[in-house]
Amino acid sequence: MPLPDGVLARPLADADVDAVVELVNACELADAGRVMMERADLLSDIGTDGFDRDRDAVVVSEDDRLVAWGLIVHRRGRWADVHPDARGRGIGTWLVRWSEDRGRELGTDRIGQTIEDARTDVAAMFGAAGYTPRRTSWILRMDHPSQPEPPTPPVDVELRGVQAGEEDETLAMFEAAFMDFEDRLPSSLATWRSMTFQREGFVPEDLVVAVHEGEIVGGAFLIDSGEIWVEKLAVRRDQRQRGIARALMQTAFVRSFERGYTHTSLSTDSNTGALTLYERVGMRVVESFTHHAIDL
Repeated sequence: MPLPDGVLARPLADADVDAVVELVNACELADAGRVMMERADLLSDIGTDGFDRDRDAVVVSEDDRLVAWGLIVHRRGRWADVHPDARGRGIGTWLVRWSEDRGRELGTDRIGQTIEDARTDVAAMFGAAGYTPRRTSWILRMDHPSQPEPPTPPVDVELRGVQAGEEDETLAMFEAAFMDFEDRLPSSLATWRSMTFQREGFVPEDLVVAVHEGEIVGGAFLIDSGEIWVEKLAVRRDQRQRGIARALMQTAFVRSFERGYTHTSLSTDSNTGALTLYERVGMRVVESFTHHAIDL
């Protein structure tokens, strides 16, 4: 279907990055009362291995103003937003069709988008277009108005910042741990580097690793964004159920408190089975989301 008269679509350019972040956060403020994206988030996504800037991202403008955008994330995912004052004109539907066409070009088996459960209007639109719910995800928060407990890893495990020369070992540990999750596509080391070491503003202390007998067996990637956000957390399969994940979370809580923040947050979904772990360390669900997808 065509876009409305006077509305134009083109590939995402470097000069669009800040405007896209502003657009996304304007949508999030209107829909959920908070912002979700930083410049570093978008740069990480478009820097992943195999990402085609000319075909995997699009911006939509009217009268030289950005009113919508779309992004294909890791082949199966879509992130698309339409500015509140440009909705109801078919732009969102156009973005849905654009992403489906691009998914078919990529040869992926499905395409979908995760939305807040409060957005029942969007869920209804997806349902009418043949999308079905596939998984649930949650944002959890740990409140710590006073000093959190210090990390208590097993006696034979050291927690520290990643060191030079450990990049590939650490990323391989994350990838192997995440491949335990159901129905996940593999990621290359280049993609992992884009999301971690090459992320704008990265410093080694952002990636906390758990070391056992000289091997990296766990890790947590922490982002300082007006709070500490636990972006990635994993423990090698043979080292689970030892308290390493709990100790990594405690590290995040302490760092957050020491930087003057009163809470720490993260996101998880039903494919990981980690919700109970985070609730056991004192976190609580503050938002829920559903991933809606269509088979191609």
